[in-house]
Amino acid sequence: MPDCCTASPDLYKTIAEIPDVARLVEMTFPAGAKDVPHEHPIHSMYFLTDVKLKIKGPPVSADVKDDGGVADLPAGACPIFPAMVHQVENVGDKEGKAVFVEPYQGCKPCGDIEGYISPFKVSADCYKILAEDDAWITGMMTMAVGEKDEFHHHKDHLIYVVEGDGVTIYPGGDESAAMVVPLKVGAGIPAPMAAPPFASHTLLNSGTVPLKMLFFEAKK
Repeated sequence: MPDCCTASPDLYKTIAEIPDVARLVEMTFPAGAKDVPHEHPIHSMYFLTDVKLKIKGPPVSADVKDDGGVADLPAGACPIFPAMVHQVENVGDKEGKAVFVEPYQGCKPCGDIEGYISPFKVSADCYKILAEDDAWITGMMTMAVGEKDEFHHHKDHLIYVVEGDGVTIYPGGDESAAMVVPLKVGAGIPAPMAAPPFASHTLLNSGTVPLKMLFFEAKK
């Protein structure tokens, strides 16, 4: 079966990727939209809006079809779906929008980081785990204007900007190497641990509005 972006490019698009690791896909479903049957690997999702979806699975047998079920998914829902073939229809009366991470086939482990410091532990006011399985964490980072987190590490992760217009990154925690980065709501950002700014840093919300960034991070 084709993947979602190949089957229905009007409804799904890749907005960021780390080659050979994973991609971040944005799903936008107008009311009444139905995609073409397609296949997913296991994938972690985050719903940006409320939406009512009918999810139809593959035939149970040649003459018995599974009509699937209707799910009311609120904004902020973060389900983790198993690998599957299915078809999705927006049976609600408003557009639905979500993002999700799909690991690529043969995705290799990131490896361990010596002296790893978790942002969820040292800056628990800013970083929250929303969902997780053995391979990926769905996390949310929030910061008030002028707020700064503590030094921490990350493994490979893909970021989605929910709110915010700018951030300053201090690679390795070095404030003399400040990187001022403008942000755009809806942007997808690949953040491989092989790139120094993403592997270890501190962050400052140097923008003009509160910062809210969703991210999917590999655990191994």
